[in-house]
Amino acid sequence: MEDAPLNRESLNGQAYARLCRDLKAGRFAPGEKLKLRDLAAEMGISPTPVREALARLISEQALEQVGHHSVRVPVMDEARFAEVRELRLVLEGRAAERAAAHATAADVRRLEALHEEMAAQHDAGDIAAELLAAERFHRELCALARMPVLQRMVEGLWLQCGPLMRALHTHALAQPRRQHPHHAVLRGLRKNDGELARKGVEEEIERTTAPILAYLREQAGEGAAPAVRRRAGATA
Repeated sequence: MEDAPLNRESLNGQAYARLCRDLKAGRFAPGEKLKLRDLAAEMGISPTPVREALARLISEQALEQVGHHSVRVPVMDEARFAEVRELRLVLEGRAAERAAAHATAADVRRLEALHEEMAAQHDAGDIAAELLAAERFHRELCALARMPVLQRMVEGLWLQCGPLMRALHTHALAQPRRQHPHHAVLRGLRKNDGELARKGVEEEIERTTAPILAYLREQAGEGAAPAVRRRAGATA
């Protein structure tokens, strides 16, 4: 009996970690409803810890409540994306800058391995694995800054951005032939050059802006299409 609360807490944590991973990997599309019982069955646990994990993600604005019983991935508009992008530029740029002051050779090798894993997953066409490797690269980079409050804020932004990252595989990146910005970040860490590391992070965020905006505009257009057709039919 005494183990029950600990076991429940552990299951809650497992459900939360699994949902975070799936959001960051772009498994769920903007506007997609999440079914409690389906998620619980997939994880092999009861609905209660999944429900509590969903509630936590709602409080963190990674998911939203629709009515009394439905939960869905938020549909982000351009204004919200602009705000999230601006916050990422400031916070992740600052984290990279601070990380350059603390990074050791071993830290750089670990980040190099994560970047190589990301590149390998890209070549293999495994979108979800590529996104998770990229997220781990940035999470490790933020950890090197030794700013836990900032890191938590950045992770919250990644949860909101995850469902949009599928756009990077359906819409062209800006300047696709240039060397990946991670290399600039790694050079900055090796040289303890905070400005170079920060610019690498900022470049990566900037180069993903165009495809994500194209995706958002495309989705907004699809959402408006039925209303347009109804108006046209009414006129006819």
